[in-house]
Amino acid sequence: MKMLKKMAALLLVGVMALALLTACGDEAPSKSMADQAADVAFGAMKQATGIQVNDADLKKLAESKIDQINMEDGTFNFKNALDMQALMKEIQELKDVHAEINVKAAMPFPESVVTTDKPYKVLEVTPENIGDVAKIVAKMGKLNSIENDGLKVNKLGIVAKTVNGKTYVAVAMDVTTSVEEILSMLGVG
Repeated sequence: MKMLKKMAALLLVGVMALALLTACGDEAPSKSMADQAADVAFGAMKQATGIQVNDADLKKLAESKIDQINMEDGTFNFKNALDMQALMKEIQELKDVHAEINVKAAMPFPESVVTTDKPYKVLEVTPENIGDVAKIVAKMGKLNSIENDGLKVNKLGIVAKTVNGKTYVAVAMDVTTSVEEILSMLGVG
């Protein structure tokens, strides 16, 4: 459970960091809100992680999570952030609890606190709420500091998408951790 909280914190820091620079810089007025949000979000994540490439495969994974938002109430189930079936298969193949494992996780940017046991409200990105998000991010540490907690961010993908007139941003990350940490997170070890 401790690892699940670390993973949730990692993703939460990631999605919050993507709004850090949204209020800064001059964007071309011809860009859509989604394009502007994606550009700014990746800039903030780049600064937070030092990662220079917005990975195409992880962008697709992040976009798939936007597609999983419940459009009736604007929520996302955190349990959908991980592909549990693929993860468990990989753990079984490794057969060593001390082995390192790469885990891919993705989630839309939350409106507030994320709990892992129930759906959370997804943030609709608007020019009016960017300042509030940036304040939250300013209080948080850099993503790469999480490496000390047994997680290392290897790659990331940021995407923004407008659905039914509402713009959402999602982040996907490839992180390295140990099988032991994952099993602990799942309450198995």
